[in-house]
Amino acid sequence: MLKYTTMKKIGVYIHIPFCKRKCFYCHFLKYAYEPELVEKYVNALIKEIRLRADSRYIVDTLYFGGGSPGLLSGKQTAAIMAALRENFGFAPGCEITLEMNPEDVNGEKLKTLHEQGINRLSLGIQSFATADLTYLKRAHSREQSLTAVEEAQNAGFTSLNLDFIISLPDQDKKILEQNFLAARKYKIPHISAYILEGIKEKNEGKKEQRDHDLYFFSRDLLASFGYRQYEVSNFARGKKSRSKHNLKYWQNKEYMGLGTGASGYEAGVDYKNTTSIKNYFAGIAAGRLPHVETGKLACDTRRIVMGLRLLEGIAASSFKNYPRELEMLLSGGLLLERSGRIAVHPDKILLLNEILGYFI
Repeated sequence: MLKYTTMKKIGVYIHIPFCKRKCFYCHFLKYAYEPELVEKYVNALIKEIRLRADSRYIVDTLYFGGGSPGLLSGKQTAAIMAALRENFGFAPGCEITLEMNPEDVNGEKLKTLHEQGINRLSLGIQSFATADLTYLKRAHSREQSLTAVEEAQNAGFTSLNLDFIISLPDQDKKILEQNFLAARKYKIPHISAYILEGIKEKNEGKKEQRDHDLYFFSRDLLASFGYRQYEVSNFARGKKSRSKHNLKYWQNKEYMGLGTGASGYEAGVDYKNTTSIKNYFAGIAAGRLPHVETGKLACDTRRIVMGLRLLEGIAASSFKNYPRELEMLLSGGLLLERSGRIAVHPDKILLLNEILGYFI
């Protein structure tokens, strides 16, 4: 273990880009799952971790995203965790999240992950309704989802997130109510609810109205169940249940991106790794960091763009370079000011992209 004198807290995001099947609504970088390719990738990832070793940093959040990180074997996750611990300090109580699909869940794997220090699971439930799962062409069933939740809790995972997709073409309020009732039954501490996007429909006006109705129905129903919305798509049963890693993004804090296609933000600079797995392998083999894009967005602009996703908003002082835009959006009722903080009006949250357009 490295010894550290001056340490700076940082989050780490690791991208595992492999899936056994493609979901038509997913726009994240992904490659077809092949055992040999995954093993090669894990070895390259470990080398990247060693290249990024930095005595200034102590990891206080770690997130395995994808893709389908749940496809990794226990041996592979153990190797990645060991490399991270050998090259970085870890803060006590570090939040370590791994995404997993219900069909990849089994009790033995969950027990292994928990023993390795992974203490938070994000399950891609999407819906407990068979009709929804059929439309989304998911590989799991309602029964597998329920079993996955039970097995996760039995394995000791008290910190759980369930991902849901809302506003499917034939989805209605009754289906959403059943989804969230199941989450409440299992006392799930965190829920993410995303509007289905990128799907063309003949009647766009009808879709926009459905998005609006089902989004706000979900928000209000979840509130009545004790889930407080803290970000556009995220709800938690108390502040301690919020995603500490994702809060780093929205609070403009530093995070390191590892793996092909991963993004990071360090020292005021945004960067992104190559999305080509071939180039990723070649760069790592040559001892080079796989960055292909870097940029530096003005700090106040970045703080606004990220921070307005939070329901609590950001300090009013963040808008010192945008007095006219701020005044216009406040007078128009799109933004509001509370206790020295500026936030999007809760009922205008679906207009966030339009609002951010005034600052970019």
